[in-house]
Amino acid sequence: MNASLFKDSRTTGLMNRVREDVSTLRDDIRHLLSHTTRQTLPNGAREIAGQAKQQIASRGAHAATLIRDLGGRHPVGLIGGAVVIGLLAAGAYALTHKHNGHQPAMLKGTEPETDIPC
Repeated sequence: MNASLFKDSRTTGLMNRVREDVSTLRDDIRHLLSHTTRQTLPNGAREIAGQAKQQIASRGAHAATLIRDLGGRHPVGLIGGAVVIGLLAAGAYALTHKHNGHQPAMLKGTEPETDIPC
C-alpha cells in the first residue's frame, strides 16, 4: 500500500515504522542465517566430531582390554571357537559352490527337470 493514499498522518507514520521494522527484521534474519551457517554449525559439527572420536577411542580401549582379558583366561575356548567357525564356513562353501567344474555336493545325483507338467 502506498502511504500517500492515506490522508491520516498517524496511519502514514505507523506504516513507515512497520516498513522500517520489516526491513530491519529482514537484515537481522540475513545476518543470523549467515552467522549460523558460517560459524555456529561448523563449530557444533567440530564439537560433535570431537566427542565421537573420544567415545570411539575410549570404547575401543575398553573392548581391547576385554579381549585381552578374555584371551588370557580362555585361550583354548577362543581357538576352538575360531576352528569351529572356520569348519562351518568351509562346509558351507563346499555345499554351495562348484569345485573344479563339478556340481555342488548338495546337488550331486540330481538331474534337472526338463518336463514341465501342465
